[in-house]
Amino acid sequence: MELIKSVTAAFCFVGLSATIFDYISPSEGFRLSIKQILALILIISMLTPFLGSSLELRIPKLDEITDLKEYNELNESVNKSYEEILKKTLEKKVLERLQAVDENVKKVVIQADMNEYNSLDVEKTEIYIKTKEITEEKKEKIEEELKNNIGESKVEFYEYQE
Repeated sequence: MELIKSVTAAFCFVGLSATIFDYISPSEGFRLSIKQILALILIISMLTPFLGSSLELRIPKLDEITDLKEYNELNESVNKSYEEILKKTLEKKVLERLQAVDENVKKVVIQADMNEYNSLDVEKTEIYIKTKEITEEKKEKIEEELKNNIGESKVEFYEYQE
């Protein structure tokens, strides 16, 4: 008797769901997809009472996933890619700002590490300048611009060679 109740409840649920989705579906393609999904749910719900408790759908807990080696490798790879993108974007923006101060600035290399808030902690900024000599006044302007844009960091000047 319990088996018949279970199968009848599954049919009623899927039939009612199919009717509701049929009314609210925006297109014919979507309607067909919903009908296929509901048909699969109907089949699974019909088989479950006959199979008993041996049919089980289980979604793993987050801590089970994060313990996997593959997850950690993927996470590390994504973090490194994100860090590289941040560095390149920051270098490009800083270069644009510094070229407004001195057009002889040709390249900026930023050494930074990602912190726990997914932002960069800049340790050192290397400025590559086209001319061999740079005045102290220009250096101070460049250092001030860096301080205003990326915060305190060690600044080193180098001659740019193509």
